[in-house]
Amino acid sequence: MNAASRPRAPATRLAHAGRQAIPLTNAPLAPPLYQSAVGRFESLEQFEAIYTGQAPGYFYYRYGTPNHALFESAVADLEGAEAAVAASSGMAALAATLLALLTPGDHVLVDRYVYGGTYALLTGELARQGIEASFVDLDDPAALARASRPRTRLLLLETLTNPTLRVTDLPALSRAAHERGWLVCVDNTFTTPYLMQPIAHGADLVWHSASKYFAGQSQAMGGVIAGAQALVARIRACVTRLGVAPGPFDVWLALQGLSTLALRLERASQNALEIARYLAQHPAVAQVHYPGLPSHPQHALARQLYPHGYGGMLAFELAGGKEAALAFLKRLQLIAFVPSLADVTTTVSYPPATSHRHVPAELLAAMGIRPGLVRLSVGIEAVEDLLADLDQALRALP
Repeated sequence: MNAASRPRAPATRLAHAGRQAIPLTNAPLAPPLYQSAVGRFESLEQFEAIYTGQAPGYFYYRYGTPNHALFESAVADLEGAEAAVAASSGMAALAATLLALLTPGDHVLVDRYVYGGTYALLTGELARQGIEASFVDLDDPAALARASRPRTRLLLLETLTNPTLRVTDLPALSRAAHERGWLVCVDNTFTTPYLMQPIAHGADLVWHSASKYFAGQSQAMGGVIAGAQALVARIRACVTRLGVAPGPFDVWLALQGLSTLALRLERASQNALEIARYLAQHPAVAQVHYPGLPSHPQHALARQLYPHGYGGMLAFELAGGKEAALAFLKRLQLIAFVPSLADVTTTVSYPPATSHRHVPAELLAAMGIRPGLVRLSVGIEAVEDLLADLDQALRALP
């Protein structure tokens, strides 16, 4: 009796149950989840052909799966990029980018209003690798020239800054950087390619925390960076070597979220603008940071760069300072206090204790992040319910 026809023991049959491939004559409507960390091969020759790219296929999840490929292709298309690569988080995508493209002694220029996690990465792990960063006020036209060094290699920006919603003049800054031979890398998490395509405005690379608006429901973890094929190939190699590829389920979830991104951003933008107008006239609010308001110092630039809406993120400063902010957070009933953003539900965060807690006090002050500042991530609920919750929480402030 040969091995193929020999009856197998129950333990063997159980171990192999359901592992045979099912041939299909048609494709599923929704992308299936390929929750397998590794592929199987008929021969070493087949493995070599797939590993070297001579034949299509997937062999180990760090190098990608069909789910990774579908998500990366979708993001590259939305961003107008040649290619994209997914990572286990937005910070992993940025770290892999900087490590892939920079060497010890290189210098990075960064908008001083940058996200606190980016600040911590640059002043911590990257600094220990000999990569230096300077944080500059990009509202000053001469700032780039003053901060430039012979080994400046890259300008790091955000489309709308976190959390103060300053509008970055991407066309002007990209031109200035390219005149000096620098790359431009832009965090597009707040606005997504539905509202802004940084590459169309001169950026070389654009990255996202895919856990936020892409996925949209606080269930997936991941990041992604898109740009020219040659740059992305270098970043992909770094993602693979560092082992910071996301799992198939996370990229599958993020891909599902993309299908409703336009609807969610449209509703969130409408809600945010109405809430910003309400907050701007409230006596308990000292200042509102939202580019859709005419009172925003860069409203004209925002109208030029964001014709389809200003997004669902806003921040506002309470006149009563930290005491008022803490009381406000406790009083909210519908809006949850969450150290993240971009859920379908509206959430609130306190940047001095969450996203920017590792930023020195003097830099926080320069960023305009004062003790009374709270950040609102506006969701897709009925706006009248959000306004009612905000009103009752603000009305109770001392």
